[in-house]
Amino acid sequence: MQGMKAYTRLSQSEREQLFLLHHQGVSLREIAKRLGRTRTTISREYQRHGEQEYSPCAAHAQAIKDRGAPRKHKLDDPMLQHYVIGRLGEGWSPEQIAGRLSFQGSALTVVHETIYAFLYQPPLKHERLWEFLRRGHKKRERWFDRRVHCKKRVIIQGKISITQRPEEAQTRLKVGHWETDLMEGTKKTHHVVSATVDRRSGALLLDKLSSKESREKMDVMIRRMERIPIHIRKTMTFDNGTENAEHRRLYRVNMDTYFCASYHSWEKGTVENTIGLVRQYLPKGGDLTGVSQQELMTISQAINDRPRKRLGYKTPNEVLLEEAGWCVTS
Repeated sequence: MQGMKAYTRLSQSEREQLFLLHHQGVSLREIAKRLGRTRTTISREYQRHGEQEYSPCAAHAQAIKDRGAPRKHKLDDPMLQHYVIGRLGEGWSPEQIAGRLSFQGSALTVVHETIYAFLYQPPLKHERLWEFLRRGHKKRERWFDRRVHCKKRVIIQGKISITQRPEEAQTRLKVGHWETDLMEGTKKTHHVVSATVDRRSGALLLDKLSSKESREKMDVMIRRMERIPIHIRKTMTFDNGTENAEHRRLYRVNMDTYFCASYHSWEKGTVENTIGLVRQYLPKGGDLTGVSQQELMTISQAINDRPRKRLGYKTPNEVLLEEAGWCVTS
């Protein structure tokens, strides 16, 4: 705003002018204009020191005293700090930690931004606590810097558009509607991981594959789905990768299949986002050859037992148990 100063603290002289102008009946907006300050600054000054009993000398002295006092932070509390670092070590995100504390009605609560600030504050950066974070960035990455990569278009017979998927699947009203995708490692090897996620609960299934061949992918998926109660295997949503060419084989386990539009892999955002969680354990571009099925089960179990914001900080397995009487155990 024209005429406004770059922010500095109010001086004693400005406080005295404020006091005189206010007693002359000048409005806060006009006082701010004359002092070259924002109206918010003037209003906040009165909120801190009282409008009726305002004293410029007392207000200035209190401001100087407050300025020298060290700020207190919630995470200075050793119990809360121990809890936060412990959960980070278990793979929880700051948002999940903050949400779970609130969900449990804890006397010690904190917002996720405070946790991020704690991890990145200069005195602690040498301890590298940020490495506990899912993506382990030295600096916080802005969410809009992430890019969506689309896959090459292929022709698959018998595809049904995602737009025809049942309403309860589109809106995540009920469990039993799944999405699937492949996680690839280094291009030097053919090993991949199949990730399958329930849209409602976020429950995750991970399976090791030796190739991207559709026959192997569907063999594994059929075995998986046969172990799941029939009332929670309703639909499966795919992208247009060649590994999904034999999708109609899922009809034998009473599942309908749907496909994203070409170049629209983001339409199955549940599995895409969940793969982002798995990347904490299996970084992009890594060699998946030595990853065992037992390791994948351990990873999926850890993710299925983490609280989720969109679930009111319940875990995927808790939601499955409540709504379907079943949960992922292997």
